[in-house]
Amino acid sequence: MTQKAQVNAPADKTLPTPRDRATGDAPSTAAARPSGNLTEAQRSVAMVWLRRGLPVIPCSRVDKGPMVAGFGRDATAEELAPFSDPRQVWDWWSGRFRRAHVGILTGRGAGRGLLVIDLDVRKEGTDLPPEYAYAYSGVDILERMATEAGEPWPDTYSVITPSGGVHLYFRQPEEGPLIGCATGAGPTAPHLGPLIDVRGVGGLVIAAGSYSAAQGIAYRRMSDSGDRPQPLPGWLLERLRPAAAPAAPAPRPAALRAVPCGATRGDRYAAAALMGAATDVADAPEGERNRKLFAAARRLGELCESAPAVLSESTVSDALLDAATRAGVSEREALRTIRSGWERGLAGHGAGAA
Repeated sequence: MTQKAQVNAPADKTLPTPRDRATGDAPSTAAARPSGNLTEAQRSVAMVWLRRGLPVIPCSRVDKGPMVAGFGRDATAEELAPFSDPRQVWDWWSGRFRRAHVGILTGRGAGRGLLVIDLDVRKEGTDLPPEYAYAYSGVDILERMATEAGEPWPDTYSVITPSGGVHLYFRQPEEGPLIGCATGAGPTAPHLGPLIDVRGVGGLVIAAGSYSAAQGIAYRRMSDSGDRPQPLPGWLLERLRPAAAPAAPAPRPAALRAVPCGATRGDRYAAAALMGAATDVADAPEGERNRKLFAAARRLGELCESAPAVLSESTVSDALLDAATRAGVSEREALRTIRSGWERGLAGHGAGAA
């Protein structure tokens, strides 16, 4: 075992794999305040991650909480757009949020976004289950899980936090539902275990390079300079996703059974478009539902003038609402997204006609 610095472990503790790979002393002056202008440094970090295709959000320097709303699990594409807008991001870190932490929205952006495993340091007085009583941090617990699975420590882009914790960056799975967020132990996926948080769709993580004014230390990369987030190892993916229940035939959205269909070719096309759009929404995987709902409402809004008897606002809204609620979207969120997409479609139709 190499004699590199110990990250979040007492001096007499045998170091597990991730601590062996750490560079420099765990949180120390090696990661102190950036030289030069702090505003420029934080803005530079934000723009670097944005250029990598990942949306960013200003976060509090004190408690790391988000300082801008609209990024949650059920956020629409319209609400998420500012977090990937270079001009907006530049303005945030040049003005009101100029020294804010740089957060990365997980489960969003390039590909299907990131899934981050957050391995916390055990706080004094924290009780753990007997099988984990020895653990100093989530690193110990995840390492035990890997050992029990007969697998090596996952090799991926890794970050040391100012408190001595570790963030492991992975890519969201290419297929199936996106993985969401979970804190600590729990009876169902994606909970992993004590001292381990999961940051997926609807969540965020403080980016490597962001400086913590509260602790006087930056979040810093501990993996090699060429490392990038890797796909989730199979054993870890199995723990993060609930066991799949036998698939039942999806019921046809009720509203579609009564879709009016006139005699003209345009009416028949419009009815087919409505049925197809509702089916797409009903079948949308988790993490894609609001985007597909907004896109469907917008497209039907663009078509409505060609077949008003079929694509009235009430008919479209009823059909898409039924499909969205069957897919698991709340009625309130679905209605808001449908209205936003429909109005965007009407505006787009008018612009095209001009």
